[in-house]
Amino acid sequence: MLSRVAENLYWMSRYIERADNLARLVVAHQTELIDATTEASGEFEWHPLLEATAMGDAESSEDVISYIVSSEENEDSVYNSVYQARENGRAVRDQISEEIWLTLNTLWLALRQVPKDSPDRNQAICELVTQAALVIRGLEQSALPRTEVHSFIQLGTNIERADKTSRLVDLPHYLPEGEVDSAWNTMIRACGAAVEHRQKNGGEVSAASASTLLLFSNSFPRSVRYCVRSIDELLRRISQSSPGNYVNEAERVSGLLLARLDYRGVEDVGEKGLHDYVDSIQVDLNRIGQEIQQRFFYNRKDAPLTEADDYVKRRFQMQQLQQ
Repeated sequence: MLSRVAENLYWMSRYIERADNLARLVVAHQTELIDATTEASGEFEWHPLLEATAMGDAESSEDVISYIVSSEENEDSVYNSVYQARENGRAVRDQISEEIWLTLNTLWLALRQVPKDSPDRNQAICELVTQAALVIRGLEQSALPRTEVHSFIQLGTNIERADKTSRLVDLPHYLPEGEVDSAWNTMIRACGAAVEHRQKNGGEVSAASASTLLLFSNSFPRSVRYCVRSIDELLRRISQSSPGNYVNEAERVSGLLLARLDYRGVEDVGEKGLHDYVDSIQVDLNRIGQEIQQRFFYNRKDAPLTEADDYVKRRFQMQQLQQ
Protein backbone atom coordinates (compact mmCIF):
# COMPACT_ATOMS: atom_id res chain seq x y z
CA MET A 1 0.00 0.00 0.00
CA LEU A 2 1.26 3.49 -0.86
CA SER A 3 2.02 5.68 2.14
CA ARG A 4 -0.29 8.45 0.92
CA VAL A 5 -3.19 5.96 0.66
CA ALA A 6 -2.54 4.70 4.19
CA GLU A 7 -2.40 8.29 5.43
CA ASN A 8 -5.74 9.19 3.81
CA LEU A 9 -7.43 6.12 5.29
CA TYR A 10 -5.98 6.82 8.73
CA TRP A 11 -7.04 10.48 8.80
CA MET A 12 -10.44 9.83 7.26
CA SER A 13 -11.13 7.51 10.16
CA ARG A 14 -9.70 9.87 12.78
CA TYR A 15 -11.83 12.78 11.58
CA ILE A 16 -15.00 10.66 11.56
CA GLU A 17 -14.28 9.58 15.12
CA ARG A 18 -13.45 13.14 16.17
CA ALA A 19 -16.72 14.50 14.79
CA ASP A 20 -18.70 11.68 16.41
CA ASN A 21 -17.07 12.10 19.83
CA LEU A 22 -17.56 15.87 19.89
CA ALA A 23 -21.19 15.53 18.82
CA ARG A 24 -21.83 12.95 21.54
CA LEU A 25 -20.18 15.15 24.16
CA VAL A 26 -22.23 18.22 23.25
CA VAL A 27 -25.52 16.29 23.30
CA ALA A 28 -24.67 14.60 26.62
CA HIS A 29 -23.65 17.88 28.25
CA GLN A 30 -26.77 19.61 26.97
CA THR A 31 -28.91 16.83 28.44
CA GLU A 32 -27.09 17.12 31.76
CA LEU A 33 -27.69 20.89 31.90
CA ILE A 34 -31.40 20.36 31.26
CA ASP A 35 -31.57 17.80 34.07
CA ALA A 36 -29.50 19.91 36.48
CA THR A 37 -31.26 21.24 39.56
CA THR A 38 -28.99 24.29 39.83
CA GLU A 39 -29.27 27.34 37.60
CA ALA A 40 -27.09 27.28 34.50
CA SER A 41 -24.69 30.15 34.15
CA GLY A 42 -24.81 30.43 30.39
CA GLU A 43 -21.52 30.46 28.53
CA PHE A 44 -19.53 29.35 31.57
CA GLU A 45 -21.41 26.06 31.64
CA TRP A 46 -19.90 25.21 28.25
CA HIS A 47 -16.41 26.64 28.61
CA PRO A 48 -14.96 23.53 30.35
CA LEU A 49 -15.70 21.56 27.19
CA LEU A 50 -13.30 23.84 25.32
CA GLU A 51 -10.60 23.13 27.89
CA ALA A 52 -11.18 19.37 27.89
CA THR A 53 -11.10 19.19 24.08
CA ALA A 54 -7.95 21.38 23.81
CA MET A 55 -9.85 24.31 22.27
CA GLY A 56 -9.55 26.50 25.37
CA ASP A 57 -7.05 28.97 23.89
CA ALA A 58 -9.28 29.82 20.95
CA GLU A 59 -10.75 33.27 20.52
CA SER A 60 -13.98 33.57 18.57
CA SER A 61 -17.06 35.73 18.39
CA GLU A 62 -19.21 32.58 18.17
CA ASP A 63 -20.88 31.07 21.20
CA VAL A 64 -19.16 28.00 22.64
CA ILE A 65 -21.65 25.43 21.28
CA SER A 66 -21.43 26.81 17.75
CA TYR A 67 -17.65 27.00 17.99
CA ILE A 68 -17.45 23.30 18.87
CA VAL A 69 -20.17 22.09 16.48
CA SER A 70 -20.79 24.28 13.44
CA SER A 71 -17.93 26.77 13.26
CA GLU A 72 -16.17 27.08 9.92
CA GLU A 73 -13.23 28.92 11.49
CA ASN A 74 -12.52 26.21 14.09
CA GLU A 75 -10.47 23.53 12.32
CA ASP A 76 -11.50 20.91 14.89
CA SER A 77 -15.25 21.62 14.92
CA VAL A 78 -17.68 18.83 14.14
CA TYR A 79 -18.50 20.51 10.82
CA ASN A 80 -14.89 20.84 9.70
CA SER A 81 -13.99 17.36 10.94
CA VAL A 82 -16.64 15.90 8.62
CA TYR A 83 -15.27 18.01 5.77
CA GLN A 84 -11.74 16.71 6.39
CA ALA A 85 -13.01 13.13 6.65
CA ARG A 86 -14.82 13.52 3.35
CA GLU A 87 -11.76 14.99 1.60
CA ASN A 88 -9.54 12.15 2.80
CA GLY A 89 -12.20 9.60 1.86
CA ARG A 90 -12.57 11.10 -1.61
CA ALA A 91 -8.87 10.54 -2.22
CA VAL A 92 -9.21 6.80 -1.52
CA ARG A 93 -12.64 6.04 -2.96
CA ASP A 94 -11.20 3.03 -4.75
CA GLN A 95 -9.99 1.55 -1.44
CA ILE A 96 -13.15 1.82 0.66
CA SER A 97 -16.55 0.32 -0.09
CA GLU A 98 -19.02 2.29 -2.21
CA GLU A 99 -21.46 2.36 0.73
CA ILE A 100 -18.89 3.98 3.05
CA TRP A 101 -18.14 6.70 0.52
CA LEU A 102 -21.83 7.35 -0.20
CA THR A 103 -22.61 7.60 3.52
CA LEU A 104 -19.73 9.99 4.14
CA ASN A 105 -20.49 12.14 1.09
CA THR A 106 -24.22 12.22 1.88
CA LEU A 107 -23.41 13.33 5.44
CA TRP A 108 -21.32 16.24 4.19
CA LEU A 109 -24.02 17.34 1.73
CA ALA A 110 -26.65 17.10 4.49
CA LEU A 111 -24.57 19.28 6.83
CA ARG A 112 -24.21 21.93 4.14
CA GLN A 113 -27.99 22.03 3.71
CA VAL A 114 -28.70 22.75 7.39
CA PRO A 115 -29.72 26.47 7.43
CA LYS A 116 -27.07 28.64 9.08
CA ASP A 117 -29.70 30.80 10.73
CA SER A 118 -31.64 27.87 12.16
CA PRO A 119 -31.86 27.86 15.99
CA ASP A 120 -31.59 24.06 15.86
CA ARG A 121 -28.54 24.02 13.58
CA ASN A 122 -26.10 22.59 16.15
CA GLN A 123 -28.52 19.94 17.32
CA ALA A 124 -29.27 18.89 13.74
CA ILE A 125 -25.57 18.60 12.93
CA CYS A 126 -24.92 16.45 15.99
CA GLU A 127 -27.78 14.11 15.17
CA LEU A 128 -26.71 13.71 11.54
CA VAL A 129 -23.10 13.01 12.53
CA THR A 130 -23.80 10.42 15.23
CA GLN A 131 -26.21 8.51 12.97
CA ALA A 132 -23.81 8.52 10.01
CA ALA A 133 -20.84 7.51 12.17
CA LEU A 134 -22.72 4.46 13.40
CA VAL A 135 -23.51 3.44 9.80
CA ILE A 136 -19.92 3.96 8.65
CA ARG A 137 -18.47 1.94 11.54
CA GLY A 138 -20.95 -0.85 10.84
CA LEU A 139 -20.01 -0.88 7.16
CA GLU A 140 -16.31 -1.02 8.01
CA GLN A 141 -16.86 -4.12 10.11
CA SER A 142 -19.20 -5.86 7.67
CA ALA A 143 -17.95 -4.82 4.22
CA LEU A 144 -14.16 -4.37 4.36
CA PRO A 145 -11.76 -7.31 3.99
CA ARG A 146 -9.19 -7.61 6.77
CA THR A 147 -6.34 -6.10 4.78
CA GLU A 148 -4.09 -3.09 5.43
CA VAL A 149 -7.02 -0.86 4.42
CA HIS A 150 -9.04 -2.11 7.36
CA SER A 151 -6.00 -1.96 9.68
CA PHE A 152 -5.19 1.69 8.98
CA ILE A 153 -8.85 2.68 9.29
CA GLN A 154 -9.13 0.92 12.65
CA LEU A 155 -5.82 2.39 13.77
CA GLY A 156 -7.11 5.93 13.17
CA THR A 157 -10.38 5.13 14.95
CA ASN A 158 -8.75 3.75 18.08
CA ILE A 159 -6.12 6.45 18.48
CA GLU A 160 -8.72 9.20 18.17
CA ARG A 161 -11.17 7.35 20.44
CA ALA A 162 -8.56 6.77 23.16
CA ASP A 163 -7.56 10.43 23.02
CA LYS A 164 -11.13 11.73 23.29
CA THR A 165 -12.08 9.31 26.07
CA SER A 166 -9.05 10.38 28.09
CA ARG A 167 -9.98 14.03 27.58
CA LEU A 168 -13.53 13.30 28.75
CA VAL A 169 -12.20 11.78 31.96
CA ASP A 170 -10.24 14.98 32.51
CA LEU A 171 -13.35 17.18 32.22
CA PRO A 172 -13.97 17.48 36.01
CA HIS A 173 -10.57 19.14 36.38
CA TYR A 174 -11.98 22.23 34.63
CA LEU A 175 -15.26 22.38 36.56
CA PRO A 176 -16.17 24.15 39.80
CA GLU A 177 -16.16 21.77 42.73
CA GLY A 178 -19.94 21.76 43.07
CA GLU A 179 -20.46 20.60 39.47
CA VAL A 180 -17.96 17.73 39.37
CA ASP A 181 -20.36 14.96 40.37
CA SER A 182 -22.79 15.61 37.52
CA ALA A 183 -19.92 15.65 35.00
CA TRP A 184 -19.39 11.92 35.43
CA ASN A 185 -22.93 11.32 34.19
CA THR A 186 -22.09 13.43 31.14
CA MET A 187 -19.04 11.29 30.40
CA ILE A 188 -20.89 8.01 30.76
CA ARG A 189 -23.65 9.25 28.42
CA ALA A 190 -21.21 10.70 25.88
CA CYS A 191 -19.41 7.35 25.63
CA GLY A 192 -22.62 5.32 25.45
CA ALA A 193 -21.52 3.49 28.58
CA ALA A 194 -24.72 3.76 30.65
CA VAL A 195 -25.70 0.10 30.28
CA GLU A 196 -22.15 -1.16 30.87
CA HIS A 197 -21.83 1.00 33.98
CA ARG A 198 -25.20 -0.07 35.34
CA GLN A 199 -24.40 -3.75 34.88
CA LYS A 200 -21.04 -3.49 36.60
CA ASN A 201 -21.63 -0.80 39.23
CA GLY A 202 -25.35 -0.30 39.65
CA GLY A 203 -27.24 2.89 38.91
CA GLU A 204 -25.24 5.52 40.83
CA VAL A 205 -22.34 7.04 38.91
CA SER A 206 -19.31 8.07 40.97
CA ALA A 207 -15.87 9.41 40.10
CA ALA A 208 -14.24 6.07 40.92
CA SER A 209 -16.71 3.89 38.99
CA ALA A 210 -16.84 6.12 35.90
CA SER A 211 -13.08 6.76 35.64
CA THR A 212 -12.27 3.07 36.20
CA LEU A 213 -14.68 2.02 33.46
CA LEU A 214 -13.57 4.63 30.92
CA LEU A 215 -9.85 4.24 31.58
CA PHE A 216 -9.27 0.60 32.47
CA SER A 217 -12.12 -1.60 31.19
CA ASN A 218 -10.82 -4.51 29.17
CA SER A 219 -14.19 -5.15 27.49
CA PHE A 220 -15.81 -1.75 26.83
CA PRO A 221 -14.80 -0.60 23.30
CA ARG A 222 -14.44 3.08 24.18
CA SER A 223 -12.23 2.62 27.22
CA VAL A 224 -8.63 3.84 26.90
CA ARG A 225 -7.23 0.43 27.77
CA TYR A 226 -9.36 -1.36 25.18
CA CYS A 227 -8.37 1.16 22.48
CA VAL A 228 -4.65 0.98 23.31
CA ARG A 229 -4.77 -2.82 23.17
CA SER A 230 -6.37 -2.53 19.72
CA ILE A 231 -3.71 -0.02 18.63
CA ASP A 232 -0.94 -2.38 19.74
CA GLU A 233 -2.49 -5.33 17.89
CA LEU A 234 -3.11 -3.31 14.72
CA LEU A 235 0.46 -2.00 14.60
CA ARG A 236 1.78 -5.54 14.89
CA ARG A 237 -0.64 -6.75 12.23
CA ILE A 238 0.61 -4.07 9.82
CA SER A 239 4.31 -4.72 10.43
CA GLN A 240 3.81 -8.47 11.02
CA SER A 241 5.95 -8.40 14.15
CA SER A 242 5.62 -11.18 16.70
CA PRO A 243 4.17 -10.71 20.21
CA GLY A 244 6.77 -9.55 22.70
CA ASN A 245 8.88 -7.85 20.01
CA TYR A 246 8.70 -4.55 18.16
CA VAL A 247 10.13 -3.31 14.87
CA ASN A 248 9.37 0.39 15.16
CA GLU A 249 9.03 3.09 17.79
CA ALA A 250 5.23 3.27 17.50
CA GLU A 251 4.98 -0.38 18.58
CA ARG A 252 7.41 0.18 21.44
CA VAL A 253 5.50 3.17 22.84
CA SER A 254 2.11 1.48 22.44
CA GLY A 255 3.41 -1.63 24.19
CA LEU A 256 4.76 0.42 27.09
CA LEU A 257 1.49 2.33 27.45
CA LEU A 258 -0.53 -0.89 27.36
CA ALA A 259 1.69 -2.40 30.06
CA ARG A 260 1.18 0.68 32.23
CA LEU A 261 -2.59 0.43 31.82
CA ASP A 262 -2.57 -3.33 32.45
CA TYR A 263 -0.31 -3.44 35.49
CA ARG A 264 0.03 0.04 37.00
CA GLY A 265 -3.15 1.91 36.12
CA VAL A 266 -4.89 2.26 39.46
CA GLU A 267 -1.60 2.71 41.34
CA ASP A 268 -0.47 5.46 38.96
CA VAL A 269 -3.76 7.33 39.39
CA GLY A 270 -3.30 7.18 43.16
CA GLU A 271 0.28 8.45 42.98
CA LYS A 272 -0.11 11.15 40.32
CA GLY A 273 -3.74 12.18 40.68
CA LEU A 274 -6.30 11.76 37.91
CA HIS A 275 -5.47 14.95 35.98
CA ASP A 276 -1.71 14.32 35.80
CA TYR A 277 -2.28 10.65 34.96
CA VAL A 278 -4.59 11.53 32.07
CA ASP A 279 -2.05 14.09 30.87
CA SER A 280 0.61 11.35 30.76
CA ILE A 281 -1.71 9.12 28.69
CA GLN A 282 -2.32 11.94 26.22
CA VAL A 283 1.43 12.52 25.89
CA ASP A 284 1.92 8.83 25.02
CA LEU A 285 -0.99 8.82 22.56
CA ASN A 286 0.43 11.90 20.83
CA ARG A 287 3.81 10.18 20.67
CA ILE A 288 2.25 7.08 19.09
CA GLY A 289 0.51 9.29 16.53
CA GLN A 290 3.77 11.07 15.70
CA GLU A 291 5.64 7.80 15.32
CA ILE A 292 2.93 6.43 13.02
CA GLN A 293 3.28 9.53 10.86
CA GLN A 294 7.05 9.16 10.81
CA ARG A 295 7.05 5.43 10.23
CA PHE A 296 4.32 4.89 7.68
CA PHE A 297 3.56 8.24 6.06
CA TYR A 298 6.93 10.00 5.76
CA ASN A 299 10.14 8.98 4.04
CA ARG A 300 12.70 9.05 6.84
CA LYS A 301 15.87 10.52 5.35
CA ASP A 302 17.54 11.12 8.70
CA ALA A 303 17.99 7.45 9.63
CA PRO A 304 19.62 4.53 7.77
CA LEU A 305 17.35 1.69 6.75
CA THR A 306 17.70 -1.50 8.76
CA GLU A 307 16.02 -4.89 8.46
CA ALA A 308 13.23 -3.54 10.64
CA ASP A 309 12.69 -0.75 8.11
CA ASP A 310 12.19 -3.11 5.19
CA TYR A 311 8.41 -2.64 5.27
CA VAL A 312 8.75 1.12 4.71
CA LYS A 313 11.49 0.65 2.11
CA ARG A 314 9.35 -1.63 -0.06
CA ARG A 315 6.37 0.70 0.14
CA PHE A 316 8.47 3.73 -0.82
CA GLN A 317 9.90 1.89 -3.82
CA MET A 318 6.38 1.01 -4.96
CA GLN A 319 5.38 4.67 -4.63
CA GLN A 320 8.29 5.74 -6.85
CA LEU A 321 7.30 3.20 -9.51
CA GLN A 322 3.72 4.52 -9.49
CA GLN A 323 4.95 8.06 -10.01
